[in-house]
Amino acid sequence: MVSQTGSSQLDLALLSKAVYDFAGEPTDIGLKVASALRVIEAALYRYGPSHVALSFNGGKDCTILMHLIRAALHKYNVEYDLSSKPLVSIYVMYKKTFSEIDDFVDQSVGRYDLDLIKVNGPMKQGLQSFKDSYPETKAIFVGTRGDDPHGKKLEYFSKTDADWPEFMRVNPVLDWTFEDIWGSIRGMGVRYCCLYDQGYTSLGDVDSTKRNPALLKDGCYQPAWSLVDRCLERSGRSSTSTDEDPLLSVLPLPASGNANCSTNGSRSVEPPEKE
Repeated sequence: MVSQTGSSQLDLALLSKAVYDFAGEPTDIGLKVASALRVIEAALYRYGPSHVALSFNGGKDCTILMHLIRAALHKYNVEYDLSSKPLVSIYVMYKKTFSEIDDFVDQSVGRYDLDLIKVNGPMKQGLQSFKDSYPETKAIFVGTRGDDPHGKKLEYFSKTDADWPEFMRVNPVLDWTFEDIWGSIRGMGVRYCCLYDQGYTSLGDVDSTKRNPALLKDGCYQPAWSLVDRCLERSGRSSTSTDEDPLLSVLPLPASGNANCSTNGSRSVEPPEKE
């Protein structure tokens, strides 16, 4: 397990203002951002900044989530007159990772002031190693969407299974779609991994991840955000590939065993009561 920090961070005050301004716009994506911020804020008020972490591996979903968390954290710190601290983040690494992903993750450490903990799989042992080193962490923010594999079973606040290291998984973008992710990334000018400009729509390890054939136009691959059919998002992934966010695998697949391209109904933004 390797802990990494960096410098040259973004102006968090400006970032926070831009995000909350975007959330205040009367648009569908503005409403989605506002909803995600409410979930993040509920987690911060419930657990406190020193007891939360981010699952971050450079994928598009956790990238926009990182951006939103930083905005909410700045607002929280201003409200309670607290100094900004690095955001503890866990990166569970594949056996073979794309160098472009690793480079983007490393750059994000400095830009977003992350205390990045890199752990090797398998997932269960990696999470236990993280918990042993950071026992104060009670909740982990995860970029899970309802149309992801495993996502349909989840709520905004979902505990890990009983035989896994105990964390509350916080899923602020659970009701977002593929289009929402890219609409917010592009709408707020958030930097993302360059592989998404090269025909990749869902990222995993090197051996199981290919460019999405649905993006091949006239011999050239189009950027991820131009994908028309959201149900083809994972067309570049093998059937045995690991989820873009490895923490998805903490919960079992739905009974059907298939991902669903629609999202779930209403969910409670409030975290469960303390036990």
